[in-house]
Amino acid sequence: MSAGTVAGEPQTLAAPAGLASDVVAITGRAIRGILREPELFIFALLIPVFFFVVQVGALGDVAKKAFGVPSYAAFQLPISVLFAAASTSGGNSLVLDISNGYWDKLSVTPAHRSALVIGTLFGELFAVLGYSVALVVFGWAIGVRFAGNELVGALGLLGLTLLFGVGFAAVSIAVALATGSVRATQSTFIIFFPLLFLTPSALPRKLMTGWFEKAVSLNPITYVVEAARSFLFGFDAAVVAKGVLAAVLFSMFTFGLTALAFRRRVRMG
Repeated sequence: MSAGTVAGEPQTLAAPAGLASDVVAITGRAIRGILREPELFIFALLIPVFFFVVQVGALGDVAKKAFGVPSYAAFQLPISVLFAAASTSGGNSLVLDISNGYWDKLSVTPAHRSALVIGTLFGELFAVLGYSVALVVFGWAIGVRFAGNELVGALGLLGLTLLFGVGFAAVSIAVALATGSVRATQSTFIIFFPLLFLTPSALPRKLMTGWFEKAVSLNPITYVVEAARSFLFGFDAAVVAKGVLAAVLFSMFTFGLTALAFRRRVRMG
């Protein structure tokens, strides 16, 4: 009788590799999935670039006089970068894994199912970094420059965007885990639209008045946007600190939703 059988029945020789190894494997799988579909990457960039071109074309010439903004292209670049960061599709790939049975297959292996969630999030970080670098290069090509040290400013913007992007990706993943519905998961992108437009996206917050200014002040993404602009118009430690804190709190909240949805999905089997 072979070592792989007992009483004629096949036996698995697999053993738990550890959560870290599982996460690395799933992250690699997620990144390969992104690289196999470059058309999705291109489409995710088209919409932010479209809005950027429209906004700068419509208001660029009058922004300096009307808003006191010396470079409206630099003013709008962080909006485009954050817009692209919210175009993550990790929840879409995860919900397909749930619907096609891959999630259930993991339950009969030594692999940790939590690795599928964590690895998907890391894969989305790779996508967000790609979007952000592409848009920063695009901005630089049309003349947008960072205040002070160019490299430090660009790295600061990228770091802040990654922190926000992984938090937003967690929303999509939470919906995928909670519902198992492709349509519901794909609709999470709509959440970003009201959050984005309730920010100083078109003009500085100091020019806003009334209920709109109050709503903008309550929106955590406002502080992320203002921190991102600080890297372009002159570094302000207090503004950046508020933006980082807002992004951290936002991500902690969305990670909490993901954890709750994960526990529910595990109980469902």
